[in-house]
Parts: sequence; structure tokens; C-alpha cells
Amino acid sequence: MRFTVDTTSAIPIYAQLITEMKHAIAAGLLRAGDALPSLRELAGELRVNPLTVARAYRELEALGIITTGHGRGSFISAGAADLGEAYRREALAEAVERLLVEAYHLGATPAEIRTLVEARLQILQGEEPVPHGSRD
Repeated sequence: MRFTVDTTSAIPIYAQLITEMKHAIAAGLLRAGDALPSLRELAGELRVNPLTVARAYRELEALGIITTGHGRGSFISAGAADLGEAYRREALAEAVERLLVEAYHLGATPAEIRTLVEARLQILQGEEPVPHGSRD
């Protein structure tokens, strides 16, 4: 698993790492027991201060997402799946909220929103979208 951060973002790097790890767990890319890179390894890869990675790891440990042992390294905790699912629902709800607010400001009707979402889902699933108005 490769992590990325945006050093030009207003969001602190440690917070970006926390979000990336939560997202990776929610997406099933990281699972309970998976080893994480060492602090120095990840800091070198991202070209950030090791203290920044250490802060992210400390907060992830406080949240129960990872476990860390001296000489053992850091691993995704057994309870991370539940936390990942909660994060997944929260992230999806926030994305839907952003979509609905934007659609509202653009004057979209609920029917338009549903049609667009269904068409995009069909495309993502590799299906040909059903043309608007051709449903029974």
C-alpha cells in the first residue's frame, strides 16, 4: 500500500495520513494484522519529518485503528474493520451531502439527481446506461 500526501494542502500531513489509512481500511486495502511501514520508512517515502508520521501513528493507535509494539512495528488492529465500516458510512454520507448541496444550488430536481446517479452507477458497473425516460 502506497500512501500519498499533499504538502501544499492546508490540511496537516499527519491528518492526511490518518484519513488515507482510514480510507484504505474502509476500502479493504488494509486489513487486520497488516503491517505498516516503519516511521522512518514512511517518512522517507513521503519526504516528511518522521515526527509527523509518529504523530499520525499515535493518533491512529489512540483511535484503536493500529497497534504498535517496540521492536515489532505497527499493525492494523483487529477492531479496525468496525472502525473502517463506520468511517466508510461517514465518508459516503459526507459525499452524498456535498452532491445534494451542489445539486440544490444548481436547481436540480430529485428525479434528475436520481437519474444521474443511476446512470453513473451503471457506467461504473460496466453497463450501458439506460437512456432517460425509457424505463417502464
